[in-house]
Amino acid sequence: MASLAPHTGVLGRRLAAHLLRRTTFGATRQEIDSYAALSADQAVDQLMTFPTPPLPPVDPATNLPWVVTGRTNANSPDDDLKLILGGWWLHTVFDPSQPLSAFAKMTFFNHCCFPIGHNVVEYSENFYYSLQLYMIMAGGNYKALARKICLDNGMNDYLDIGESEKNAPNENFVREFFELHTIGKGPSNGPGDYTTFTELDVTEAARLMTGFRRNDDWANPLYQDVETGLPRARPFVNRHDDTDKMFSNSFGNQVIAGENTDLGMFSEVDQFVEMIFAQLATAKTICRKLYRYFVRYKIDQEVEDDIIAPLAQQMIINNYELMPAVKQLLKSQHFYDADDADAGDEVIGALIKSPLDLQCQIVRYFNIAIPDPVLDPFAAYVTFYTFGIQDLQSKACFDLFEPAEVAGYQPVYQAPEYNRLWISAKSLPSRYQIVDEHLYGPAHLLIDAMAFVNDPANISDYAGPDPIGTPGPHPGPKIASHLVNELLDYLVPETVDTARFEYFRDEILLDSLTDINWAFEWDNYLATGDDTSVKPQIIKLIRAILQSPEFQIG
Repeated sequence: MASLAPHTGVLGRRLAAHLLRRTTFGATRQEIDSYAALSADQAVDQLMTFPTPPLPPVDPATNLPWVVTGRTNANSPDDDLKLILGGWWLHTVFDPSQPLSAFAKMTFFNHCCFPIGHNVVEYSENFYYSLQLYMIMAGGNYKALARKICLDNGMNDYLDIGESEKNAPNENFVREFFELHTIGKGPSNGPGDYTTFTELDVTEAARLMTGFRRNDDWANPLYQDVETGLPRARPFVNRHDDTDKMFSNSFGNQVIAGENTDLGMFSEVDQFVEMIFAQLATAKTICRKLYRYFVRYKIDQEVEDDIIAPLAQQMIINNYELMPAVKQLLKSQHFYDADDADAGDEVIGALIKSPLDLQCQIVRYFNIAIPDPVLDPFAAYVTFYTFGIQDLQSKACFDLFEPAEVAGYQPVYQAPEYNRLWISAKSLPSRYQIVDEHLYGPAHLLIDAMAFVNDPANISDYAGPDPIGTPGPHPGPKIASHLVNELLDYLVPETVDTARFEYFRDEILLDSLTDINWAFEWDNYLATGDDTSVKPQIIKLIRAILQSPEFQIG
């Protein structure tokens, strides 16, 4: 029976690594060890303590934060500024100086639930404010976020809200709002009837959302959200359909009275959002989103009854605050595979890493140097993130903040495959290329493999005797089995079997050498500083692990 009962006891390394893979984009060995000493209750509470959103990025061409000071002819082209904004957000994911938290993962959850694409959003400033909204509302109230999205400048561009007026209502946004952002489709009851909503509801909602235009007067407090201080769309009463909107039986035939004032238009939006979020189906849809994001894509009847249904009730009780439901899920026996003994139905290792998870874990675990965007914004935002990280992500079929469809990224929403879509005949070679770029160049992306393995904080010393019986301790990399174990224990979700372990040790690392030969080569390297015999094998081992199926799952 799937259980939301709390997981008790200290997590240990395996479960701590599992929790950090799901709630962050990548953790170091030291962070895994730190969380291994905590209970699930302590660990999740710590991860859900978020930093304040970062300061605005600067344009490398001016060294000024253009979203604050305004753009001039000296600024980079606006399309370049959008890429810089992607790098600015990525720094919240990769930055090793930030305390580990689920902040970036929850921010990205918001984006996946309410996707926009920066190429459609006309101005970089509006793209920035959409990202700010995702961050401000990370772990916050989902219903409040849904209300603010209706008036978000970026969404206004992305789904044509600004083109909708009383004589020509546009259904693009409201259709996605019903189907993808909030209540979701239920079983079909006939033409135009999706159980949870109908085509009539789409038509009426489109009329309700007429008259809201993108607001580019970003500094004017009259056109800012009072809670976030972010610019929001402006109401134009003369473009708004001020007649009553009559919804279907799916919403109890609710009528939202038409209004012909600015405040009245905002009131209609509020009533519309409240109407949708009064439905149990909405709470269940959001909980399924959380489950597939943090746990696994498979939701059978047992999970529906024992996990989704009670989480949805909690969501309603807490008026759609996300944090209580997220914490209960991440602290549960079910999340840690502790609620059954079925080894074929596991949560640990049940998700395939997105390209972002894949690359961030490599960068953070192997301590790849990241330029400081304050000291050198060009090196950080342009060289490292735009032409380094984002370029590789795009090759792996993941264009950050530019989903191919208005529904978002297919591996997040597309049934029945979901996250399995991260890997395809096209994307898999590029996932392997991500690994090779970090092992063989360019220089600004390189893992310093020898520095990494020589640090006892990464590969611990070996306490026992070496292969010829010399008492320890010995440097960890000198002992072939120990080195392989140290890497596998932290980088893959489950302990590999004997045959797989021997493959990594004998065929990859030793490559026809014996344990004694390897120990001799390592001692020679330490004595002379010449790593030509050992470095290629270390790189081969890291490459084999990072390109393995075990590492690709998270």
